[in-house]
Amino acid sequence: MTILTLSQAAPLLKKEYQDGRLIPFLGAGFSKPLKLPDGSQLIASLAKALGFEPELFDMHGRFEQLAEFFAISEPNRFQQLVYDMTRSFDSPEAEQLRKKSPMHQALAALDWRSIYTTNYDTHVEGALRDAGKRAAVLASFADFQRRREREACEVIKFHGTLAQPDTIVLTESSYFKRMALEAPPDQRLRADLLGNSFLFIGYSFSDTNIRYIWHRMNQLRVQSQLDTKHAQARRCFFATHGAGLVQPEILERWNIDVIQLDPTDKSASVAELLKSIA
Repeated sequence: MTILTLSQAAPLLKKEYQDGRLIPFLGAGFSKPLKLPDGSQLIASLAKALGFEPELFDMHGRFEQLAEFFAISEPNRFQQLVYDMTRSFDSPEAEQLRKKSPMHQALAALDWRSIYTTNYDTHVEGALRDAGKRAAVLASFADFQRRREREACEVIKFHGTLAQPDTIVLTESSYFKRMALEAPPDQRLRADLLGNSFLFIGYSFSDTNIRYIWHRMNQLRVQSQLDTKHAQARRCFFATHGAGLVQPEILERWNIDVIQLDPTDKSASVAELLKSIA
């Protein structure tokens, strides 16, 4: 089990970054400063549309199951959900908060070749464009096939993008489909895992689907090493504000080191982590 302080992690991250081998993987926590609706608020909106009390609706299953029930309850209801999410997630208010967010500014100040995110909103690519950089959003097969601008950072929407509702991984059935690991983002991740180190930020590793994918991807990475006796799998990093006892032990099996950040000001500590890489 390895738990690193920021000062211990900084030189390791800096080396991977300078070698062009570091890739951020951003979760919902990265968008916290933008005050976007969280899971409980989304469940409440689903419940209201269906005529349920939010507290009672929440008792009937996990979020992806409730989203599945919502989607099959009436034709076109899922499209309305995506529309409402787009209005909330990509609102002018959220855009203004992004432009002031130290986390987003620190992320965009670095020169990334690729960034993965499970977030549906447009604020990762928006932050890059705020900094005068180019971004290419990749979510569907067509996106991966399309010609991209030179030097554009590839923002890989691992759970899809609101701009393409068909790519969104939100319902239980959409999560199950991804278990085959055949979607374009999965194929890209398989390739990137072979030669790069990932830095997880704003991600809780509580999603069973992602945990399974990472377990399988790590197996593929280990099995693909040319000489398992001498070659060592590249380590990845998980930034958190509360490591605990369980996660570090489990993540160690997947060659993931835990970075313990200061929880007193979460946004500032993430921004400091990103600045230490430069």
